[in-house]
Amino acid sequence: MNNKLLYLAPVVSLVGISFTNEQAIAQDVQTKNPYSGDLQFGLRGTLNPFLKNAASWISYGAQIRIKVSRRVNTEWFADYFPATIKWSAERRDIRMGSAIQYYPLHEIYTGKECTPYFSIGPTSTYTRISSREFNSQQWEAKRWSFGVIAGMGMLLNVSRKLTFGFVTQYCVQVATEFKFQNATISNVSDSQTTLPDTKVSYEGQLLFCMSVNYTLGDLW
Repeated sequence: MNNKLLYLAPVVSLVGISFTNEQAIAQDVQTKNPYSGDLQFGLRGTLNPFLKNAASWISYGAQIRIKVSRRVNTEWFADYFPATIKWSAERRDIRMGSAIQYYPLHEIYTGKECTPYFSIGPTSTYTRISSREFNSQQWEAKRWSFGVIAGMGMLLNVSRKLTFGFVTQYCVQVATEFKFQNATISNVSDSQTTLPDTKVSYEGQLLFCMSVNYTLGDLW
């Protein structure tokens, strides 16, 4: 009888160790956020319906999102706005920025199809306006502008790794103001742009952005 108990002792020990490990793993899963550190890459398009100073009405760009907690995400983006000013000039805007996204109702990937969120962050834009190649007079004007962009959006969770984003944003930026002048050269009306050195103004834009995002993996 004692010999049989000796044979069963290793088996009982292994079962006990296995049960202890399972408890530790289960506790670790409960305490650890499985989605913190998610790295997402996305493509985006932005609609700017209320134009000012011949800005582009549509842009395209890319973004990276890094999730830092259950309800907080960070976003890093870049957009390109091309535009033509009548027939005589071209305008190019490159906007870069970042934002903090907060999910007030529930976190992402909890089985919910839609996840609403708020976002806010700094932004900067490099703008270049230049004459077109066939113009009678060649010129260009450049500037940097800085501001804040904030909005409300919704994530459509297609799967654990694939999401679609829809957000309405308002962007306020401070910059040196562009001034448009008309000059007649060789009996042709030619639109010119100058950049005053002293006059500074703010520009506001209401933007509608749509994006598609895919999770690449975990950073931590």
